[in-house]
Amino acid sequence: MLEDYFSYKKILISICKIRAKQAKLRSKKHLVHLLSSDVRTNYHLNHKKNQNKINKDLELLNSILPPRRKWKTLKKDRRYINNHQKIDSIQYNTEAILETVRYYKDKHPNEPFIINLNKFIKDIQDSILNPNFSLITPQIIPQAKSKGQSKCRPIAMFNLKDRIIISLTNQYLSQFFDEHFYSESHAFRPKRFYDDKTIVTSHHHAIDSILKYRSNYKGKKLYVSECDISKFYDSVNHTIVKKCFKKLIAQSSSSIDSNAERIFYKYLDSYSFVHNVKIYNNKKKYSAYWEQHKISDGHFGWIDNELKELKYYKNINRNRIGVPQGGAISGLIANMVLHFADIDLLKNKDNKLHYVRFCDDMVIIHPYKKQCKEYYDIYTRSLKKLKLVPHPSINFNFQNRNTFKEFWSEETKSKSPYKWSYLSKNSTRWIGFVGYEISYNNEIRVRKRSLNKEKSKQRELVELTLSSLKNGQRKSRDTVIESVCNRLIGMSVGRVSMKNFTQIENDFCWAKGFNRLSKNNHIAKQLKNLDKYRSKQIARLKRELSSANNKKEVFIPKFLFSCIPKISIFDSEEIRKELVSLKILTSRFKLTALKYDEICEDSFNLKLSNKYLVNERLILKTLISFKDKERNVNYYGKPFSYYFNLIEKKPPY
Repeated sequence: MLEDYFSYKKILISICKIRAKQAKLRSKKHLVHLLSSDVRTNYHLNHKKNQNKINKDLELLNSILPPRRKWKTLKKDRRYINNHQKIDSIQYNTEAILETVRYYKDKHPNEPFIINLNKFIKDIQDSILNPNFSLITPQIIPQAKSKGQSKCRPIAMFNLKDRIIISLTNQYLSQFFDEHFYSESHAFRPKRFYDDKTIVTSHHHAIDSILKYRSNYKGKKLYVSECDISKFYDSVNHTIVKKCFKKLIAQSSSSIDSNAERIFYKYLDSYSFVHNVKIYNNKKKYSAYWEQHKISDGHFGWIDNELKELKYYKNINRNRIGVPQGGAISGLIANMVLHFADIDLLKNKDNKLHYVRFCDDMVIIHPYKKQCKEYYDIYTRSLKKLKLVPHPSINFNFQNRNTFKEFWSEETKSKSPYKWSYLSKNSTRWIGFVGYEISYNNEIRVRKRSLNKEKSKQRELVELTLSSLKNGQRKSRDTVIESVCNRLIGMSVGRVSMKNFTQIENDFCWAKGFNRLSKNNHIAKQLKNLDKYRSKQIARLKRELSSANNKKEVFIPKFLFSCIPKISIFDSEEIRKELVSLKILTSRFKLTALKYDEICEDSFNLKLSNKYLVNERLILKTLISFKDKERNVNYYGKPFSYYFNLIEKKPPY
């Protein structure tokens, strides 16, 4: 029953997860704010300045959950997965909020946020049973595919209440329909029995499946074809979605909850690409929309010409097509619709065929070219019956060296059958799928575009830090470097340190997304290249900070000179006071850039009192070297490298 998925506890967990994700987004802004004194990076001030623009969902969350300062601290046994590894911040904050809510419900049930929370949860529980309930049309946020690009994808943002209803309904529907779906379809599936284990499958399992099939044909040639659907989420037809939905219900072993069925239809009714998104491509009418989102010449990509050529619609504006990108049920819709293409392809029950699908990306592998081509044609015909637009396929002649550039291009989406071998003529050694590349002898490497994305993230983090520090920094150069290095390490291989790097698992980082890699010359070169690029970005950060800091004042600590033999802590403090009286340092014990240049001259003398005259040259040397001194921060070497964490220390899976 759908109501089982909408218990008080499950709704509360959903709310807490959303709040924990908001906290994580805010913590990223806070990290920049801690380093920079630029007013523009102070999200506290900007929050007050834009009080009228505050997200309504955040206001609602603040009214139904305890304020941040009241969140409980979890006990040590709940903060760690094992003795070495902490749970991630989202899980920690979710548990902390849940613990706080339980405490206040038990001890202070009349607290305003508890009363508001109870009302909100009751409203959700009543809404799913109310036949007149409708989902509100989501807000459309344009997201550029890459920095500086004007072509955007439309991200649908539902309000808080609708988001929770959609998410929990999706859990029910995914479980209800999962029995029908093809076992080698790996995206958006609930926990299921696969390969003798009960797991949630991912892109890793798609790669495992291809490796297993390839190992059965060692030394033999295979033929591969790939197909990608153009603008699947934006072009899927609502009438066809409803037909697929009804067919699957009819084939199910149990009856569907009528409320879940109604919410599914309301989800479709809440959005249409043609009516809710395409309108923003009218620049004259909606120029303010693009200005608001700071995307000059922005537009949403569309396949108008392709739809006209295929003659799916007489008048496209009279049809409801497209489902929300970002809506939880959209992933299920992809599996429901493409399930019928899977059925058409698998009708022949060919044991030699290997077909793997991840959402709208698929790959067909077969020992014979003719059959591979036939299956590809069956699949594309099925897509056309479903009024979907496959990317046009391209034939490749690998005897021409220039062909490989086109073969690996981001623009090449669908590929006609090509030979996957090494010794044969007109063949390729590698195929690519879901971010990986697999060779004819089962070696794995990372796809070039995945490497480039990781490099651009490294570069963007350093650039963001440097730009935020242009108008002043709140922390020392060493603190800035340490902060950025820790973030670069965290996003690449996880929260590893010198103490735990051998035991920790690489969670919530780039390495986690590629944990099927095994040692070979190709991947060794790629990972060492990533390590080198990260080191370059750190060197760039240090260089540019040094250049900036040379123009700024440096605070001289009172015990600085105690490192000199026969100079006590008391003497060090006295020397510092003398340097102030001699106007070498300012009244706040700072060495200015102008004075630094002056004391660096060979002929310069400090003119200290007789007591310290013997050590004057050492004092001067200490003063000069302190400005350029760099704290020893562990961010280089084996424990923090991509290569070590992905190859030498093989993560469990």
